[in-house]
Amino acid sequence: MTTTYRPTRADAQPLTVPAGPPPGRHRRRAARRHLVRDGLQVLAWVSIAVPVAVWLAGGGLAGVATVAGALTAAGIVTGLVATASVVLMLWLSARVPVIDRAIGQDRAIALHARLGQVTFGGLVAHGLFLVAGYALADGRGPVAEFLDLWGVGDFTLAVAAIGLLAAVSASSVVAARRKLPFEAWHAIHLLSYAAVLASLPHQFSMGGLFASGVAHWCWVAVWLATFGVLLAFRIFTPLFASIEHRLVVSSVVRTGDVATITMTGRRLDRLGAAAGQYFHWRFLARGLWWHQHPFSLSAAPRGDTLRISVRNLGAGSAALLDVAPGTPVAFEGPYGIFSDAARTADDVVLVGIGIGIAPVRAVLEGTDFAPGRATVILRASHPEELYLRDEIEDLCCAKGARLYTLIGHRGHDAAGRPVWGPEQDAHVRLADLCPRVADADVYVCGPAAAAGLVVADARAAGTPVDRIHFERFDW
Repeated sequence: MTTTYRPTRADAQPLTVPAGPPPGRHRRRAARRHLVRDGLQVLAWVSIAVPVAVWLAGGGLAGVATVAGALTAAGIVTGLVATASVVLMLWLSARVPVIDRAIGQDRAIALHARLGQVTFGGLVAHGLFLVAGYALADGRGPVAEFLDLWGVGDFTLAVAAIGLLAAVSASSVVAARRKLPFEAWHAIHLLSYAAVLASLPHQFSMGGLFASGVAHWCWVAVWLATFGVLLAFRIFTPLFASIEHRLVVSSVVRTGDVATITMTGRRLDRLGAAAGQYFHWRFLARGLWWHQHPFSLSAAPRGDTLRISVRNLGAGSAALLDVAPGTPVAFEGPYGIFSDAARTADDVVLVGIGIGIAPVRAVLEGTDFAPGRATVILRASHPEELYLRDEIEDLCCAKGARLYTLIGHRGHDAAGRPVWGPEQDAHVRLADLCPRVADADVYVCGPAAAAGLVVADARAAGTPVDRIHFERFDW
């Protein structure tokens, strides 16, 4: 059924109702973020174009008068583009703060994954074009040419690098990833670093382009910077943060198949965490320490306290439901812009589906709006899956937000297409619950299939893409 709740609960705890954000504050902040995002996009394209431009400036097109020369040139260009794309992939996965604040870590990783498939195809094309070009120039078959190249210089290492990347690409296919636990997928993904190291000798000898001179030292600087940010933000920053803040589990409240875990530490305000962001957590207890869990905050950070809500969705998360108070916690983060930082408009719509309700509850607490300018929609298959409902009702009452709950399995519209609402309310659309949805920021968090239907509904209602904030649960 559909339940409509309006902020009139008499038993809600009294809270100070904010007057709402200053006019235009969200738009100004969004404009700055979009400017940084556009600048990063320009830098990305430039980083791919520059190696090709250097090759062209060095007379790269001189040999394209023949078919063999054209194939060889195509091989060199695809190799340059693919290699530059590998550098971009590593920066996207390095958790660099400026990238995270501009586009969000989940989107950066999604771009990393898409770029990886294209890059792998480019490297394969690079090898095929070169072997074909060399074979045609030497007047022999491609197999014979390949065997003749085997063992020459760094050719074997280059082939090994492509093989390692093939394993990584296979593990990133959605169908394969669903069958792999996170730890296994992560271990396989570490092969990409081995592939990069194996390819470096070939990069510095490719046609002499990076073998010497200014281009050589520029390319050395690119790789030093890339490995530097990886070490800084993937290893040293999380390590030092965990040591400094000394986070420990202070309480665990279990309700059905969900545990709300509160952690305390020292000087957590220095993390700059915002309500709705996520961390990678590692609970340092027997049987748990080797599991890494990406969970969003389910409450706004307060002083020296952070809180998450975990649902039993498998062996890894099930073990956390019984984690003992006093357990030390190592962490990486905060990450993502599923928070007040992504706001662009004065109106806001928050849609939480299943355990995706937890970060939505945090965003509701952490973002400001004028009374009547926010709509909260909770979606669940069963009433017991309306997690943190009482807390959300109290927040809606105190802050002047409308609350709707929709319960039941997903339905279908008159044409038989799936919709995000329950069967008995299949006609309900976001525009029905929030008439100003086209002018609002829409936050959606939940399983990909259901959340995707909400995003499609928001798009159909006229909400611009840059005002739809979709928190992905996949890794």
